[in-house]
Amino acid sequence: MSKINKNVKSVGVILRPQSTYIKPIFMDIQHHLQEQDIQMMLEYSGARMLNIADNTKSYDMQYICEHADMLFSIGGDGTLLSVARQSYGSNIPILGINSGRLGYLTIAMPNEMPSVIKAIKHGKYSVNQHLMLEGYVQESAGLEIMRPFVALNEFLLSREGVSGMLELEAYIDNVLFNHYRLDGLLVATPTGSSAYNISAGGSLVYSKCRNVLLTPVCPHSLTQRPIILDDSFTMSFRFKTAGALICDGQQRISVPQNSVICIKVAQHNAHLVELVPNFYFVRLKEKFGWGAS
Repeated sequence: MSKINKNVKSVGVILRPQSTYIKPIFMDIQHHLQEQDIQMMLEYSGARMLNIADNTKSYDMQYICEHADMLFSIGGDGTLLSVARQSYGSNIPILGINSGRLGYLTIAMPNEMPSVIKAIKHGKYSVNQHLMLEGYVQESAGLEIMRPFVALNEFLLSREGVSGMLELEAYIDNVLFNHYRLDGLLVATPTGSSAYNISAGGSLVYSKCRNVLLTPVCPHSLTQRPIILDDSFTMSFRFKTAGALICDGQQRISVPQNSVICIKVAQHNAHLVELVPNFYFVRLKEKFGWGAS
């Protein structure tokens, strides 16, 4: 675990969209933050969703990232992934609060929040830095995207529709190394190795490692195998057929034929709060049922 961090005096709260059932959880957390004299900054879309915008002050994400000491992501892993992308570059710690099924990235349950809030108020937490990926368009006749796109779990290079296949030329530091014919290709982080990657036959990689995973999804050749790279390479993929780029399973970008998409390790990391030493291994044990006799 990393060094003990500063005492938390202000928290930005981001809620899972279209989830009004979260309101009792949010109200309870708001109460415990007030008890500990910690300022709460609710993101404005959450205030509108819960229909409390008229009597609860809310803020935009940029303001929250500039002024809060920590972010609370209330929802599931998908909510935390979205928060990591929205707060990219701010280096603000994110604490995931699980309001649904057991996930890998959320670390606290709602009933644990009284003790969690007391702990963070007094700096009793650590922050782990998780590698993120950055993608950008190098060449395309019909895809005009000026800003890079980022992902905490993975980029999926996917076929265009439900039928057919995707053909890719893959380069590492401008050297052609493979020609893929498949349903999709995952470019995943160690954090994302336990998500879509493992379902596609990729390896689990400890989340603090500095690796990038290339995992074929339903390859049309038995010779295609997953590969694990270090964080120094820039990968580029020429779409020989039209396809799509999907960021963390949430943002989909259509990619025209012959476009080139580059992917590399992002300049900034995601900063995720951890409260229990080696909680990563506790999650694996619970999720996979490991360690049972």
